[in-house]
Amino acid sequence: METFAAKKIEVEQVEQLLLECPENIIVQVAPAVRVALGELFSMPLGQNCQGKMITALKKIGFQNVFDTDFGADITIVEEANEFISKIRHGEKLPMFSSCCPGWINNALVSFRDVLPQISTTKSPVGCFGSLAKRYFAKKNNVSVDSIYVVSIVPCLLKKAEAQAAFNKTEDIYDVDFTWTTKDLAMLIKERGIDFSSLEESSFDNPLSSSSGGGKIFGKAGGVSQSLIRALYYYLEKREFTDKITFEVSPAIAEVQECTLSIASKEYKFARTNIVGANKILKEIRAGNCDYSFVEVMACMGGCVMGAGQPAFNTFPGKTFNDVRVARKEALEKSDVESEIKCAPMNLDLIKLYDYLSLQPYSPLAKKYLHRDYSKYGK
Repeated sequence: METFAAKKIEVEQVEQLLLECPENIIVQVAPAVRVALGELFSMPLGQNCQGKMITALKKIGFQNVFDTDFGADITIVEEANEFISKIRHGEKLPMFSSCCPGWINNALVSFRDVLPQISTTKSPVGCFGSLAKRYFAKKNNVSVDSIYVVSIVPCLLKKAEAQAAFNKTEDIYDVDFTWTTKDLAMLIKERGIDFSSLEESSFDNPLSSSSGGGKIFGKAGGVSQSLIRALYYYLEKREFTDKITFEVSPAIAEVQECTLSIASKEYKFARTNIVGANKILKEIRAGNCDYSFVEVMACMGGCVMGAGQPAFNTFPGKTFNDVRVARKEALEKSDVESEIKCAPMNLDLIKLYDYLSLQPYSPLAKKYLHRDYSKYGK
């Protein structure tokens, strides 16, 4: 069983706010967290403990517990429309994903000349935070800056992402506090909550429904799969449910790729890590890249193996790959069980856009849900 360091300052700050103004605090939980948190309470490897996790958050004092999967659907709706806009305006491809802060930091430092090809869409926690603040402010007739968003994530770098200048909307941060899976487990233990014995609860509405595509963001390839589904929906007006198979690239060992025909045009999709991304970026500089979209995840296996998750060696006799596969399969099971598979079909998302007078990739959507990378480091 893992041990924990002293309580983090952002946990203490949120605890104080929960005493002062619990009605103005929103917590969102990333998909990878729920398939790893239970491991820190002697539950089976990769078990999806979503219901118990929500109950624990309620016991801690959160009144508004929402699902970052909803934010993942927002990200895909924006990213898909951004991709389609690039196609229609003849802009240079590939477009790169923008969810992983490790990848974005790498590109901002080493490949600034390729920044126009990186999606400007914020990550799911940022998209959720921006719209949730404005939804609650309008609904409760309060100022946007009186709403606080707490994100529980599998990634240590999400803490830095939340504080980046390009993740502000109207000079207000989209996310105010960031906890990792370990931070949450530490607080549950400190409160003396018997996690494994908790009854199950459901996320609050309306900012928690999601497509199956939103549920698989935490695994490598999940962003690509979700985007492909959305592109079929927008360009062919149908729900795409076919299995997508990525094969190892014959040119770059770190890259897996697939080619699909969408609306009578072929598109080549890739997923990779930062090593592979750097090789692709060098190919772009040399004019030798034929990819349409590239998903980049810094952590091997995606967010399920993030640095804020339980260590893979918590289970004696289990390898890194055993842990990765167990967590990945738990997310895939959630996708299989979802009634809808495609982000643009999320009715609650459509209602939220209408409520805030938004259209995907419109000027207002760009203001709320997209980044200006020129603000990096400012």
